[in-house]
Amino acid sequence: MNKQRCPACGSVDIIDEKKSILIKEPFGGQDNIEIHENICSTCGSRGDFFNQNETLIDETIKKLKQKSIESILNDFVDSKMSMSSIERALEIPQRTLTKWKNRTTAPSSSGVALVRLIKLFPWLLEVAENKYDYNEAQKIHINAAIQKLLPEIDFLKEDFIEAGGIVATSGSALFYRYYEKKDMDNQEKIYNEVTLITNTE
Repeated sequence: MNKQRCPACGSVDIIDEKKSILIKEPFGGQDNIEIHENICSTCGSRGDFFNQNETLIDETIKKLKQKSIESILNDFVDSKMSMSSIERALEIPQRTLTKWKNRTTAPSSSGVALVRLIKLFPWLLEVAENKYDYNEAQKIHINAAIQKLLPEIDFLKEDFIEAGGIVATSGSALFYRYYEKKDMDNQEKIYNEVTLITNTE
């Protein structure tokens, strides 16, 4: 019977150890698995010399990807997003998402990537509904960015006011007008107004 040898030096003096590794998948959580690590006592090389870990790692990743898809699609349902409307917008066959969710069929790597992108950037669905028109896509993107930006801006912050109250982006500008007005009791009141001007050319 042939003995297993070190692929680097050919030695048969090999130690087999176990170690725990953590595998993560976006939106799918994580899992600790125990793998083999071979160590050559002669040359000190380390690794999976005999491909003992590949199947276990692949199966764990596959399991976490499926969990990722189920988690994202459940979030869509909880957010009242229609599976059929998503399929129509993305021009994918009917009930594809339901089949992925119910494990009837497994999504391809590109399908997993697509669902994750929609989870991260829901406004991409609106881009798809507008047939990927560049100008419409720019406006949708800018509007989504502004909706995220506005809650982060402190319009009364001194350095923002001193900067002129303008936030500019590609194709649009957010103008902030700051002024003061005295009320009848001679107390200062601060008023502000936000205007979004979008370049539609």
